[in-house]
Amino acid sequence: MSHINKVISILFVFVLCYFFQGCNSQDKPEQSSSQTSELESPEVPTPAITPTDAMDWHMFMNDLQLSGRSPDERLKPPLQQLWKFKTGGPIQASPAVAYGIVYIGSEDGKLYALNANEWEIKWVFNAKSEIRYSATIWGGRVFFNTRDHRIIALDAMTGDKLWEFKSKSWMDSPPVVFEGTVYAGTFPTHIYLLNAITGKITSERKSTVSINGIEYGCANAEFRPINPQYNAIVWRTQTEASKSFPVLANGNVYIGSRTGKIHAYDATSKTEIWTHQVGGPVDAAPAISNGILYITSLDGTVYAFSNESDSILSIDSHRIYGLVAKDNASVYEKREGSTPIFHLNDGIELPIFNTIGDWYQVLLPNRKLAWLDKLAFGQFEETEGILFNKNFCGTPQLLDLIEGAEFPSWSPNGEYVAMLKRNDLSGSYWKAHELWIMDKNGKQAKKLYSGDFYNPHVSWSLDSRLLAYEVDIDSEGYIYTVDWKLGQIRKLVRGAGPAWSPVANQLAFRRREKGADYVFLINSDGSGGKNIARGKYKTSRYNFTYLHPPSWSPNGDKIAFESVHETKVKNMPVKYAAVRIQGVDGENLKHYGSRHQNARQITWSSNGNRIAYVLSGSNKTDTVYDKRLYIADVTEEVSKQQILNHTMPTWSPDGNLLAYLEREDCFGLRWKVWIYDLDSGYKYPIARTSMKIASMVWMPDGNHLCIWHTSDYLQGKTYKPANTKGWIVPINLKPN
Repeated sequence: MSHINKVISILFVFVLCYFFQGCNSQDKPEQSSSQTSELESPEVPTPAITPTDAMDWHMFMNDLQLSGRSPDERLKPPLQQLWKFKTGGPIQASPAVAYGIVYIGSEDGKLYALNANEWEIKWVFNAKSEIRYSATIWGGRVFFNTRDHRIIALDAMTGDKLWEFKSKSWMDSPPVVFEGTVYAGTFPTHIYLLNAITGKITSERKSTVSINGIEYGCANAEFRPINPQYNAIVWRTQTEASKSFPVLANGNVYIGSRTGKIHAYDATSKTEIWTHQVGGPVDAAPAISNGILYITSLDGTVYAFSNESDSILSIDSHRIYGLVAKDNASVYEKREGSTPIFHLNDGIELPIFNTIGDWYQVLLPNRKLAWLDKLAFGQFEETEGILFNKNFCGTPQLLDLIEGAEFPSWSPNGEYVAMLKRNDLSGSYWKAHELWIMDKNGKQAKKLYSGDFYNPHVSWSLDSRLLAYEVDIDSEGYIYTVDWKLGQIRKLVRGAGPAWSPVANQLAFRRREKGADYVFLINSDGSGGKNIARGKYKTSRYNFTYLHPPSWSPNGDKIAFESVHETKVKNMPVKYAAVRIQGVDGENLKHYGSRHQNARQITWSSNGNRIAYVLSGSNKTDTVYDKRLYIADVTEEVSKQQILNHTMPTWSPDGNLLAYLEREDCFGLRWKVWIYDLDSGYKYPIARTSMKIASMVWMPDGNHLCIWHTSDYLQGKTYKPANTKGWIVPINLKPN
């Protein structure tokens, strides 16, 4: 086609687009020949447009070509941290800067507007869905997209929502805004053109669109210039490992790395001239505006850096510091205030100026004093890798188990701990080889049995004398007991997952045969065996798995265990996990269905009124941790369940307190330990750690919590048997 024909074709398309746009009403959207669109009326009044400054960084990589170039001539390494701000989730989005404000989206579902020059919260908008890509600023408005397929426009100065658009599919790139049009690419190759003022569709394209003469393409929901100007490969190879993008200012290139560093290189020689370590991987592209470098990290923080010569207020290093212990913590201007002035997120370290009752007076990064209560803020002290909250925890006692020990289990009297020892790490599945016991001081270790253990659960009798366990013999599971004092071993019956009654020398166990899942009872001498429950079971997605033991109620008259909940999806039968409560007389008492694949860690409160259990394998994607902790009141006819994040429930002996673990989503911290008072509704921050927590249990005295950590097999460059350590920490939720 000749050049003249191309021009004629373009003019013809332009006239058609103009015609359709002019003939449609905003109140009466029309059907396009190919798809339904809400077309914008030309009569909508246009608000005043607030232009951005040339020094602003108003979109991802700063311009339509994605050059990552800034005209800034002030920024020059070495740099120093000017301020930092912690959000409530990891940050994959790049910063955008305009009007003296940094706009940053977080996976906590919020868009934060922060003072670009110093620590200050301008406003926060809760989109209630993860924000993974950079915001774009145009005309006094800020535009961004969310994981649940929405594009949202806010007033850039106030954070007020102006409009929202729901696309038919997801977006894997930030929106682009140019001269009053929002461009958004969605899966697989669809491109929406929206009016930036109203959010209405003005046009729709497939695969490509031209923006100010720059050809953009959309493939698999990624929307970008077909020939972007950045040269990511060259600069990524200069780092240890990187997913970030290079940005350039004043002759220097800045790029983040997966090791948690921000690097500065001379653009000509490629020589590294400055680096800084932060708390997590820096995957997003940095931003530069008015002599300040902004970066974000998967540790949930946005960092601002300026030249070392710039004046920065220092903080008194002699002050005692504390940590914000939860996300969205309320900050008050006055002690015992009723209306918070704003909210802070977990992990922010602040100097303490005063402590009165249950309140801390702290110095904020903006040099202003404020108050937080002890449920939101605490003084944490480290003991062997775990930070314990001094408000509620005493000094922990440490307990090291024998080498290779895993899955420790305390006796009911708290005097002994049983464990399975794994020496041989070969094989496709976990398998232990020996059963051991030691006293609470880590002494008098004694081997009780050698065999093949595929099921890690060990159960103690009520008198702390007998241990029940499952042994594999010729690919069949058998229930054994051992009297650890006399060394007497008894092979009881074929079965799996034994659990001692809390009131009698009687065991409950499971057995799968003839297509059904059975729960049996049997006395400790092997007599009195009977079946009390029969149900369907769901085939595991894995080739091999063990059966989890039933859970006895405290008075021994009921048993809870994992069962099956059948439902129909699109008229097809589907099996999900459920929790079933059965009387020991065989009566089916309760059934808690779910839409999950597994129901585990079923445990009763000491008064028998509640059960806690953990569901996993959801049919909805969970980017943080695919586990949810449920609490049900078994005395209610229609149970109202509470849901907590995330796992490992353990009831205190008085039944009113539930300790559990929350999986932290930000890089650098793995677990937080909470105690939930079901009477008051208070949640007490107890501990936090970056280590793996294997299990947790209340000690029988009700005054101590035991936290177990089991190491990985890969230690250095060699595979070795695991090491397990326990922290037995005194708990006092009402200190003087």
